[in-house]
Amino acid sequence: MVVFLDDDGRYLEWLRKHPDGFVVNAARRPRADYLILHRANCHTISGTPARGSRWTTGDYLKACATAEAELRAWARDETKAEPTGCGSCSP
Repeated sequence: MVVFLDDDGRYLEWLRKHPDGFVVNAARRPRADYLILHRANCHTISGTPARGSRWTTGDYLKACATAEAELRAWARDETKAEPTGCGSCSP
């Protein structure tokens, strides 16, 4: 598992190398009310950002792993909460 913060280039590279992986989009300081679990190939967390031009700078970080269970454990450790599944990619 890897957390990307202030490194869009490495984040996008990770997505290219792990198309079957998973990503949790979280606030820069993870909190229970905003943890969204995505498949790595989800259009909402790759390509061109819908709002702005950044993925891992500003208000958000991306936690990435090849196993969904690893990200769920990370979310519980960080916030005591489970991530919510993305409505677009349905992980």
